[in-house]
Amino acid sequence: MPFIGIIAKENDSNFIKNEIIKNAKSNKFEIIHINQKSIENIKNIKFDVLVMNQNIENLLKNSKYLEDIISKTDYVIINSDVKNDLSLLKNIGANIITYGFNAKATITISSIKEENTMLCIQRSIRGICNHIIEEQEFNINIEKNNVSKLYNVLAIFTILVIYGENLKKI
Repeated sequence: MPFIGIIAKENDSNFIKNEIIKNAKSNKFEIIHINQKSIENIKNIKFDVLVMNQNIENLLKNSKYLEDIISKTDYVIINSDVKNDLSLLKNIGANIITYGFNAKATITISSIKEENTMLCIQRSIRGICNHIIEEQEFNINIEKNNVSKLYNVLAIFTILVIYGENLKKI
């Protein structure tokens, strides 16, 4: 059972958690919201995936445990549009995957048309069972009330794709 930690606002974290559970067919995920209050309680958990959807500098200043958690994680998925000091991530052995709307993100959105959105993998990614996910585009049907949550959709897509799952509609 993969452990996924999410550093985000609580409503974003809940949205990501619910959509991953709803879309996962062959994996059962355990998803934990990480915030200032919970970080000390989860310091000994080894996460398979850690999603950083917000600025983590305050968490890093106020807790020595976050560095330890990051250093033990297999995949670190980062919103590249949020300004974080990523120097901490240079010496870890984790697979780092970025997502966002900028041109340098590993996973980005290439077009949005009404309810159809094209997500683009711009660099190949090594999946959980060492399978390679090549550069390609995916068509995702996003309902109108979820269009404002595109960063969350990118995070959900990234987690599902590295575990060999598909995201068709959200």
